[in-house]
Amino acid sequence: METLLKIITDTLPMIGALGGAFIGGFISKKSQHDLFKKELNKDRENERRKERRETLELYNEVLKIDGEQLLVTHLGGHYIEFDIDIYKDKVRPVLYLKYHLIDKDIATCIREIDHKIAECNFREEITNEEKDDLAHKYNKLIDSIHQHIEKYRVKIHD
Repeated sequence: METLLKIITDTLPMIGALGGAFIGGFISKKSQHDLFKKELNKDRENERRKERRETLELYNEVLKIDGEQLLVTHLGGHYIEFDIDIYKDKVRPVLYLKYHLIDKDIATCIREIDHKIAECNFREEITNEEKDDLAHKYNKLIDSIHQHIEKYRVKIHD
């Protein structure tokens, strides 16, 4: 009985120390994991904000070009002229700089305009209806850009 008591008194502190070390290691690992996860989420959020800023700067550049160049001209009545050359030379290159960051509805507008221009180029002519269609698609593009900028303004001021 005495030897059993001696064995228990000798091993009990070791068991307690090992248990304490295990619990301490587990808690330390858990807290490091939580801290790492928090940092990772923070980095991801910062990257999203950076990409959003870049996208909005791109949109601002398109709006600047739109304000400085006359892409859509009302000729009287229901006739509208769309300047394809200005779109292809000034607007389109800006949009394709960071096309991967552009919002889906903006990208859809760009593809629709590009498709219509390609169709006209293939036929080597453009009708008044097609000019009107291009002007409406371009105006939809500009309206969508304004909506995204306004949505961003509302979000940052809340």
